[in-house]
Amino acid sequence: MTSSLEGGQPGGRDLRFDSLRGLMIVAMTVNHLPSSLRAFTDGSLGIFSAAEGFVFLSGLLIGLVYARRLRRDGPAGLRQAVVQRATRIYVWHVASFLSALVAVQVCSRLTGFCSWASPPLFYAHPWLAAVLGPALLYQPGLLDILPMYCVFVLLVPPVLNALAAGRHWRVLGWSFFAWFVVQWVPPVDGAPLYPIHVGSFNIFAWQFLFVSGVVIGQVRLTDPRPQIGFRPLLLAGAAAICVCGYGVQRLHWRPDCPDWLFGIILNKPNLGALRLVNFAMVAYLVGAVGGRWPRLITWRPLAFLGQHSLVVVAAQSVLVLILIQFDGLFATPWRDRLVTLAAIGFLFVAARVHQSFTGRAPLRPRQTPGLPVSRPHDVPAA
Repeated sequence: MTSSLEGGQPGGRDLRFDSLRGLMIVAMTVNHLPSSLRAFTDGSLGIFSAAEGFVFLSGLLIGLVYARRLRRDGPAGLRQAVVQRATRIYVWHVASFLSALVAVQVCSRLTGFCSWASPPLFYAHPWLAAVLGPALLYQPGLLDILPMYCVFVLLVPPVLNALAAGRHWRVLGWSFFAWFVVQWVPPVDGAPLYPIHVGSFNIFAWQFLFVSGVVIGQVRLTDPRPQIGFRPLLLAGAAAICVCGYGVQRLHWRPDCPDWLFGIILNKPNLGALRLVNFAMVAYLVGAVGGRWPRLITWRPLAFLGQHSLVVVAAQSVLVLILIQFDGLFATPWRDRLVTLAAIGFLFVAARVHQSFTGRAPLRPRQTPGLPVSRPHDVPAA
């Protein structure tokens, strides 16, 4: 399946989105390791993580690509494309899950121990894990984002059909309502359900980020004129919220509110309100800067990772699950940084291998006024 990611230019791909996706992958990789470099990638802009940016960008790119598919091929063509995409995501999830399971087993047999950081079912009941993983009933940490994205992709046809009918605010309203209700639902005790575990992300909350991205992507395709500008009051508000988020994350500021409410607004699984607002303000700042100075958020190495994002995310999940089994790799500063930088380098190796096997043309951007683009290629997946 080939599609271009329109950035307002026919047949072109906006490298800004690819670069940002690549940046999110690098940040996620570092954040998942016990590395001192996390000080630069985890919460450096406030109380949110790279996962929020990754999910939002995934929705935005889906809105760009599949809104065009709907316009060109109709609802039937859209459904076919969505099923193909969801199938591909599922296949890569299963491949990464089983690879991680085998890697944990091999490491435990070679070393004689299994790290506490490994998924418990991987070493306690590996055959059960091999059955529940592909069934999406066991999604341990690092292996739960692709299943969530697979579900989101399957929801794209009704969302885009509603957007094509002009019901943008209705779509956003229902999506926001689902997110809002989830904020007040008590957490489910997962102990009685063990070994069933469907991931740490609450899809009813995180869908709001994805759907918001789809809406923006669809609007961008319909009206490619710049949508984000520098507005003094909004800039001041965005800066204030980012400072507040940074203070809560790094300086341990505490808002004057009850403990239960503080926990709700910071909650990551349910995408708490402070996390959501903080991310929205940073997204606005990035969008405003990227709209006026595209080259500032365009870097070809990161765009290369973004082009192969599905494979790279799957590969980094396996690599990280292997590395975190060995605390000694991060015992000293020089080992810590060397291993972390090597892990980042591995991302580019995985992308290069995938490029070689698929025959996908390398990025060769051709410049257009204010918008760096490249030749069309397959849609990147989350």
